[in-house]
Amino acid sequence: MNTMQRLNLLLRSSLTWWCAAFTGRFGCQVAAFAAQDYYRPQPSRRFNTRRTMAASSADCMLDVHNSTASNLSTTNDDSQHQEWRKLLPFVDSSHNSATITVPLPNDDDGADDGLQQLFHRSSFLSLLENTVEALRDLEKSSVWVEVPMSRAGLIEGMEALGFEFHHAEGKMAKLNLWLRDDIPSKVPEFATHHLGVGAVVINSRNEILCIRELRKNYMPWKIPTGLSERGESIAKAAEREVLEETGIRATFDSVLSFRHTHGLAHDRSDIFFVCRLIPVEEDGNIPDPVPQACEIADAKWLPLSEYRNMIDGKDTGGAGHPMMSFVMNHIFDKGHGISQREVGCVSGRKPTPMYFPTPSSSTTRD
Repeated sequence: MNTMQRLNLLLRSSLTWWCAAFTGRFGCQVAAFAAQDYYRPQPSRRFNTRRTMAASSADCMLDVHNSTASNLSTTNDDSQHQEWRKLLPFVDSSHNSATITVPLPNDDDGADDGLQQLFHRSSFLSLLENTVEALRDLEKSSVWVEVPMSRAGLIEGMEALGFEFHHAEGKMAKLNLWLRDDIPSKVPEFATHHLGVGAVVINSRNEILCIRELRKNYMPWKIPTGLSERGESIAKAAEREVLEETGIRATFDSVLSFRHTHGLAHDRSDIFFVCRLIPVEEDGNIPDPVPQACEIADAKWLPLSEYRNMIDGKDTGGAGHPMMSFVMNHIFDKGHGISQREVGCVSGRKPTPMYFPTPSSSTTRD
């Protein structure tokens, strides 16, 4: 174990985090950045950082090495530390960012009194400003602050430091500050799209599974539809929606088509996948659909010919349903589709769905 490793171990074993400046024959500085003091380097000094992170927040530290391997300029022996400032605790995040998480009040998350005091309204903004300066010195690209709803009062003063809302989920708001002046912010907007699915389910009697919602029915009947949930594949979302809305078990076969629409709910874009599913028929028995309570008024197996007349506008003489008419007449009937296979894309990550064209085959229509 060399001198630097021993020093790191010594700093980590401390119950509180301290910033230490160390110079000597190794021509370097070592600093532990967290909830105590931080030595702010001169603006002209550039540092390379390497991270040593541990599971415990009280074990978090950064080693900062002087890239020029020169000692700090000091006017006397007592001025080596120059200016010390307290910081808020932060951890490294993706894309060269850092994250500060405001703890819940009243020790709900087990935070100690010392940590709670750092996030008191009387000191939070000044410590946040210090931390932002420290992160700029570390050449971080951006900083995130996670604020629980119960401590929303801390957000009021963050605007003056340049923070902006990025998103909120449940009882947590997440704000971001872009730290680089040389390029515009590269932080993407949150949730620019919703992902919806619709299911074409046709049984062995050449009937299509249809529903009628409790309200806002565009047509007398429609295929089961819904939004995907977080972490859910297109295939699983379609299977789940069919089961929830009709009680029918069906397995994903292929994607027939998808459309991309803008300016929908919450002014977000929407990608809607029309999927083909095969109903589960045990021993040749076709189960009766059961409409989902509180959402679906009725569910039934509709003769495919009747459904086609409706979407083609032949029953009313109107436009029908142009999108579904195109899907059925120009994609389904010609055997087009997009299949799915689980494929590993990056080493160390679990396989993810990959979608690819299916060779065309003729589909019999009544």
